[in-house]
Amino acid sequence: MENSYFFGYGSLLNINTHTYRSHERAYITGWQRRWSHTIFRDIPYLSVYPVVGGKIHGLVALVPNNDWKALDVRETGYKRKYTKCTVGSKSNNNTQIYYVPTTNLTKKDTNKGILLSYLDCVIQGYLHQFGEEVAAEFFTTTDGWDVCVTDDRLKPIYPRSVNLTASERAFVDHHLLSIQKAL
Repeated sequence: MENSYFFGYGSLLNINTHTYRSHERAYITGWQRRWSHTIFRDIPYLSVYPVVGGKIHGLVALVPNNDWKALDVRETGYKRKYTKCTVGSKSNNNTQIYYVPTTNLTKKDTNKGILLSYLDCVIQGYLHQFGEEVAAEFFTTTDGWDVCVTDDRLKPIYPRSVNLTASERAFVDHHLLSIQKAL
């Protein structure tokens, strides 16, 4: 049986949120991230969509025994699709990415915002895996920022919230403010 892998570009990039320890830094092309509103959640969650020229840094991780059940439950509302993933100079064609299919999208509600605890989790993953440059790219290469952001840091609503260091918190706040000013 051939091994299978997932590509994490959001909370799955933060290895503190899962138990998949066999992972490597990677990237995919032909995709872009966006905050998506779905029928499964009251708030926008990260997804991806195909786009010419897109590139997303993330993690590729082994799914032990090809057992996708736990990940599929965690990623309810998403579907999986094979994508070519590049690790160093090698390509992996047996990688799947989770995305929100158009049938699960709903009309954007600008009053239902991105949870700051969710964003913190994602950015901490980028900072730990890639450093500040790639983490900063997240803000400029992700679509859908034209909604409010709900500050739930003191009482996190996001089930996989993380504790940020003071410098991580300042990094998120700085880049989020820059995005909001640009809107």
